[in-house]
Amino acid sequence: MYLQEILEVVIGLVFMWLVLSIAAMSIQEWIGNVFAWRAKALKKSIRGMLISAALTKEFYAHPLIVSLSPSGKNRKKPRLPSYIPSDKFASALFDIVTQAGKEASPLKNLSGKVDKQLASIKNPEQRKLAKNDWAAILETAKKVTAAGLSQTAVDSLKLQLHVFGEKFPETQSTIDQAMPEADAFYQKFAEQQRVAGVSNPSSDLAMRQFRLGLVVIEEKSPKFKETIAALLRNVDVFTLQSEQAATEMRASLESWFKDAMDRLSGTYKRRAQFVSFVLGFILALILQVDSINVANSLWREPTLRQAIIAQVQSYAQQNQQVPAQTMTDGSTPGPLQTIPELQQQLQALNIPFGWTAAIIDTGGKQCALIPLKGNQIWGIAGQNDQGVPVCKRVDNFPMDLSGWLGKLLGFIITGAATAQGAPFWFDILKKLINVRSSRPNPAEQAPVG
Repeated sequence: MYLQEILEVVIGLVFMWLVLSIAAMSIQEWIGNVFAWRAKALKKSIRGMLISAALTKEFYAHPLIVSLSPSGKNRKKPRLPSYIPSDKFASALFDIVTQAGKEASPLKNLSGKVDKQLASIKNPEQRKLAKNDWAAILETAKKVTAAGLSQTAVDSLKLQLHVFGEKFPETQSTIDQAMPEADAFYQKFAEQQRVAGVSNPSSDLAMRQFRLGLVVIEEKSPKFKETIAALLRNVDVFTLQSEQAATEMRASLESWFKDAMDRLSGTYKRRAQFVSFVLGFILALILQVDSINVANSLWREPTLRQAIIAQVQSYAQQNQQVPAQTMTDGSTPGPLQTIPELQQQLQALNIPFGWTAAIIDTGGKQCALIPLKGNQIWGIAGQNDQGVPVCKRVDNFPMDLSGWLGKLLGFIITGAATAQGAPFWFDILKKLINVRSSRPNPAEQAPVG
């Protein structure tokens, strides 16, 4: 008997929750932009993947990632990107590891020590010659990598080191230290090649440098190296060390990143829902949007229901998707812009909301903000237009525990509804409108008899 009325009350509530959800979404987006929530969550997730602060810093300094960072206005340095495409992640990470392989050399860390020893040579010509010879050795060390770390190339490098140490005795102690380190470094990489089953190291320069880069990066993040090595083994198995190995490796890195982003998306969504609930509750408290009170008003006042239904139908015809609140410059409005706009929208709907102040009869008692004496009554002392002292109080303010509990429950319902999000209520609203349109309107039916 009351199905039509119930449906109209529900439509009115859903429309109100939709308006609140859009406002909360706008405020949350503004807060998220100010505090870079998405960017920080993304960086934290990538930090967990790379398991190294140094490697994470290097990743965010890569040109591909820097290009994704919004510079913003009046900013000395770009902000962290809030979104990184999976192909950009894979390309940047592959390049970082590969570059580490290109620069890999057990002699690189000794350069500073050797330079100091060469600086002690008094003869300028001899000192210059020594520096040129050391630079040639470092260049040879790089070429050893490009040559596939063949035993011949390694032996040639060791011979250069031996000759250099004899020629410049000042560096002999450092050279003696470098010899076993070089042996251990190249043997370690050769062992990794053997375990990976790479029979022809010179067949794929990119993948060889990538594997060598993992050996170097192992010092920064051993667990990261283990993770990538597992992906690498899968690539080697399926590609059989073909020329597509590098492409397949990037695809594996993309898949790994997408899996991590799926987990991050779920975590961020739960956090956003909680924030939406808090914002919805705060908006309900500030504007006194009590869902229980609104439902009662809609139920009691058919004229109010019909007015809202008309606005809902007009709104649904004009909006085929959830409208987003944006400023003229494309930015997201903050609370100082959103809350007044929300007030106007609720007022246009004639929905009963807001705290209202009224002059009360004190009964001869004194008006006090915090009544502490028997001759005082709660209220805010003021004056009317004639300058007569009066006592003002919010007339729809709960005055007892049961009233407060009911009001609090109404605010909680409003907050919980807001947490569902604007897209959810927009879809529900369209379905409810379709259901109502398919039913006959009792007011339009001709009387029987």
